Amino acid sequence: MVSKTFELLSYEKRNRIAWLTINNAERMNALSTGVMNGLHDSFEEATNDDDVLVVVLTGGGGRAFCAGADLKEMTERDRTGAPTTTRDGFGAATRCKKPIIAAVDGYALAGGMQMSARCDFRIATEKSMFGMPEPLRSLTPINLMDTLELGFVPLGWAMWIILSGDHITAQQAHDIGFVQWLVPDREAMMAEAEKRAEILKKCAPLAVQALKNGVHLHMNPPATPQGSTLLDSLKEHNKALLEKVAKSEDRLEGPKAFAEKRAPNWKGR
Repeated sequence: MVSKTFELLSYEKRNRIAWLTINNAERMNALSTGVMNGLHDSFEEATNDDDVLVVVLTGGGGRAFCAGADLKEMTERDRTGAPTTTRDGFGAATRCKKPIIAAVDGYALAGGMQMSARCDFRIATEKSMFGMPEPLRSLTPINLMDTLELGFVPLGWAMWIILSGDHITAQQAHDIGFVQWLVPDREAMMAEAEKRAEILKKCAPLAVQALKNGVHLHMNPPATPQGSTLLDSLKEHNKALLEKVAKSEDRLEGPKAFAEKRAPNWKGR
């Protein structure tokens, strides 16, 4: 087991799963400069460690996964005009091509809901609440990867979440497909996260990364060159990862393990 601390985030690696915990509980795990820097550094650590196959992100303290931007810090910054040295925690999460599970226990609001949307799967306790209250504070979180990702819920619900500033319950979030698994409490949430991570670990890691990248390309497609179809353009942008899979030892190992009726031994190369 490996344990590290990145500013206001703790990082623990065990059994090839990276467990990231936001530790800003006195401010409901708000996205302060320290938290954003910690998110950036911990996701970079998981991305660059070939031994990590799955990432789980959660919030400490039991009250909130993350309640969004640290408005106290923002107000102080607006008042003083002080420069910040905040690293892009959201971008680091988006760049991570390994499967990411958000384990939500409590409030996931504003940037907290957006961060959970950047993850590939969401598990929530029954008490949890979701919402994007930014319009109540004259903030406009739109045209971002996260708001694009709200396209995986029905349009009417996406518009309600973005425009109303209202909260929705974990049950409602589950009903509309934003949350994949609803559990009674934190203990069950962590057990479910480990169970799902173990299932994901059975898949060839390079193939999973290429597949995830392909989905992201479909969600936010690059400009299509003149005379090319969208599908051809997407294949070209994902070509390097697809070729890496095709030429890997794991590509040979998968069919071989099936033929030999045994579990594959993935090497990630």
